[in-house]
Amino acid sequence: MIARAAGEERGSEVGGYGAAILAVVIAASYPVATRAGVTGSFAPQDLILLRFGVGALIFLPYLLLHFSAIRPKIWLQGLPLTLFQGAGMAGLVICGLQFAPASHAAALGPGASPAWVAVLGFFIFSKRPLLRTVVGAALCTAGVVTLTCWSASVESAAVLVGDTMFLAASALGALYVLQLRKLGIGPIQSAAIVTLYSALVVVPWHFGTVSEALLHAAPREIFWQILWQGVLVGCVALVALNHAIARLGPERSSALVAFVPVLSALLALLFLGEIPSATEAAAILVISTGVSIGAWRPSAKSATSV
Repeated sequence: MIARAAGEERGSEVGGYGAAILAVVIAASYPVATRAGVTGSFAPQDLILLRFGVGALIFLPYLLLHFSAIRPKIWLQGLPLTLFQGAGMAGLVICGLQFAPASHAAALGPGASPAWVAVLGFFIFSKRPLLRTVVGAALCTAGVVTLTCWSASVESAAVLVGDTMFLAASALGALYVLQLRKLGIGPIQSAAIVTLYSALVVVPWHFGTVSEALLHAAPREIFWQILWQGVLVGCVALVALNHAIARLGPERSSALVAFVPVLSALLALLFLGEIPSATEAAAILVISTGVSIGAWRPSAKSATSV
C-alpha cells in the first residue's frame, strides 16, 4: 500500500515536471518564432491578430459552457487585466521584437518580472517581500541594467527601443500577476476573458488596417504562426503550467522559469543566428539565477525537518 502510494506520488511528479518542461520550452521558443515572423513575412499587427483571434476561438467553447458561472463582476475585472496581460502586453513584446533580439525579449520579459513583482507589490499593494525575493529581484535588476546599458552603448538605438518595450511588457505582466492574486480569479477563466476582450479590440482594428504582408505570406508560414501564437502560447502553455502547478506546487514550477532566458538565447543562436556577446550572456545568466533564487521555496519535508 505504501509502495503504491509512493509510486503514484513519483508518477505525479514525473507528469508535473513533463508539463513544466513543455511550458518552459514554449515560453522560450515564443520570442524566437515571433522574431522570425516580424523580421520576415509578417507585420506586428498580423501576429497580434493570430495570437488573440485564434486564441479567442479556442477559448470560446469554454466561455459558452461556463458563461452562467462567471459573475458580472469578473467580466468587469477582466477589462484592466486585458491591458496587463492581453493585447497591451503582447503588442509591446511583438513590436519590440522588430528591433531587439529574441534573447533580450526572454531576459527582459520573464527575467525582469520578479523584480517588477517585488517593487510594484511593495509600493502599490503594500506587500512586504521575503529576503530571498529581494535577493532574487536584486540579481534580476543587475542583469537587466547590464543588458540595457550594453544595448545603449554598443547596439543601435533601435535595440534600446525594443528593450524598453520588453521592460514595459514585463511591468504589465507583473501587475497582472499581482492583480490576479488580489481578485482571486482562476487562471483559465482569466486567460479566456482576457483573450476574448483582446480579440474584440484586435480583430476590428486589424481589418481596419489590413496588412498586405499577411495577404502575401505563404500558407506554411501562416500555419506555423497560428500554431505558435494562437495554439501553443495562447492555450497549451497555460494548460501545461496549470498542470505543473497542481502536481509540483507553485514554487517548484516557478523556479523552472529560470531556464527560459538561457534556453531562448540558445534557440535564437540555433535558429536565428543571433550570437550573444559575453556581456549579454553574463547578464542573461545573472537574470536566470535571480529568477531561480526568487522563486525558490523550501520543500515541506525540509521545512518540517528543521
